[in-house]
Amino acid sequence: MIEKLAYWNVLLQMPVYIAQKDVTGGLHWDQALKGVIFLIWALFQNIVPIFSGGFSDRYGYKKSLILAILLIFCGYLILGTQRELVPFIIGTIILGIGSGIFRPTLQASVSLTISTDIETKAWGIYVMLINVAVMLAPPLSKFMKDISWSAVFFASAGLTLLNLLVVVFYRKLPENNSSIAEKIKDVFRNIFNNLIKSDILLFLISMSGFITVYMQFYETLPNFIIDWSDTSNLAKSFRMPEFMLINTPNGKMISYEWIYNLNSILIILFVVIISAITKKFNRIKTISIGIIFASLGLQLCGFSREGYYLIAGVIIYTFGEMTVNPKFLEHLSKKAKTGQKALYMGYLNLSYTIGLSIGALSGGIIYKHYGEKAHLASKYLYDNYGIVENNLSLAFDKLREVTNQNSSVLTNILWEHYQPQFIWLPYLIIGLISAFFIFKLNKSQENL
Repeated sequence: MIEKLAYWNVLLQMPVYIAQKDVTGGLHWDQALKGVIFLIWALFQNIVPIFSGGFSDRYGYKKSLILAILLIFCGYLILGTQRELVPFIIGTIILGIGSGIFRPTLQASVSLTISTDIETKAWGIYVMLINVAVMLAPPLSKFMKDISWSAVFFASAGLTLLNLLVVVFYRKLPENNSSIAEKIKDVFRNIFNNLIKSDILLFLISMSGFITVYMQFYETLPNFIIDWSDTSNLAKSFRMPEFMLINTPNGKMISYEWIYNLNSILIILFVVIISAITKKFNRIKTISIGIIFASLGLQLCGFSREGYYLIAGVIIYTFGEMTVNPKFLEHLSKKAKTGQKALYMGYLNLSYTIGLSIGALSGGIIYKHYGEKAHLASKYLYDNYGIVENNLSLAFDKLREVTNQNSSVLTNILWEHYQPQFIWLPYLIIGLISAFFIFKLNKSQENL
């Protein structure tokens, strides 16, 4: 929970901090560059567990967790102090390596402590508790951002150090006492032997489609909400308190951090119930249905500027996500052999490596050219007035000056002219293809 609170505190702000052109104190980098940074983060965070899980099984979970915590702490410190590209990327890499060691080690220790008769419910509780942290992240993240951007990263670094106290009391779990050479050889042999099994590899590749959709919900949607979504009517209708609102040129909107809090609140309330309901269901079919819901929900989030569509989309997406994630963990846990829990929990990161890589690059590039309001304002200036405005941070203000229209009217004009809602269509297609192939795998795994 502590690790996830630190992670989400930063993740909620990263897309805005890196690439949003109209926020004070941000880096104001290119949307495509944001995609590259998220790609690098995703690669290290998700390739490392494929190997680190096996080493955690061999060298011990407590030692692995201490190493991971120290790396994560250093990563947050670097991100909070560096504004040049190369040091920032180095901080991202260190953070990714630390997270990549932490996750499969923790998941393996959970897997070792639960009995098979309560496994489905246990993984549901695991996801629920993580989302307790995710629910706490938006108010913490917004509070820290209001202090300074650096405070966001320093808060996560401080939270990470708290985990050292937790690890001191971590229960002793089985360790392998073979020699170092034998451990290394066994790790790589097991990784190769298990991955070449067609059912595992095909399942992980198919799941990468869901992870691509998942990436857009958390990486691209925050920028889309700030640029396009109008939640002013929603705020008035429900009389939202001031601390949940943010002043924008288009009026008072619900701060996007609180919109994401709806996602975590729903998971806390319903994930254990959904896990209990789906306990007897075929795991593969359940995952397929969840992916379809998540894909349709993301599409609905960006279907209209109206805030009600955004909220409806978040709800539908969330029920899809909470259906998929516990079953994904349960499926790999069931597949794992004795003494290979961390190794198998590390395998899920192959799906994340593929999905987050595709999602990070495609999301950044597609949003830059077809969704970013600042870029579209610059394009509109050139297409209609022959004005070249290369500084995207000034493009929308320049358009407002040239047209003598207010922000709300101009946002509607750009929406109607360029129709940025269609940037979500490729991800709906990817999600449906992913669900189809996972469903097809069920033919060869009817006993699941």
